[in-house]
Amino acid sequence: MKDCFGDDFEAIFAEFARRVRPGRFEPNTDVALSDDGESVIVTVEIAGADPTELRVMMEDRTLYILGRRADRERDGRGSYLMKEIDYGDFGKKMHLPVPVSYEDASAIYRDGMLTIRLPLSKDYSLVPRNRTEIRMTVKRIPV
Repeated sequence: MKDCFGDDFEAIFAEFARRVRPGRFEPNTDVALSDDGESVIVTVEIAGADPTELRVMMEDRTLYILGRRADRERDGRGSYLMKEIDYGDFGKKMHLPVPVSYEDASAIYRDGMLTIRLPLSKDYSLVPRNRTEIRMTVKRIPV
């Protein structure tokens, strides 16, 4: 299957899986329906990633995001006392809850966030257009 960039998807993902070193990570991601109900908005937290190395691919309703965040050079003044930031190759694979039309997709990388807008497929009419609040009572049960 071909992705929207014309590359062989399976070969790219297989190459990514083969060259990944230990420490590979999955960035935090939000998926939302736009306010107008016309698009799926995917927001990926990847501060410090090189935008020229980002790859976004689609296969049916599965979205793949690949890239690399280079380790920042330490200034040589000592050792880490705490290290929580993941560096290296990253990949995110997610199944989208609705069919999208990726021919008109767009992506923006700004302030460390990758935002991908995927218009809903025109032949899909089952997406709820109105938000409905669900009211419920949560009771605390003593242990």
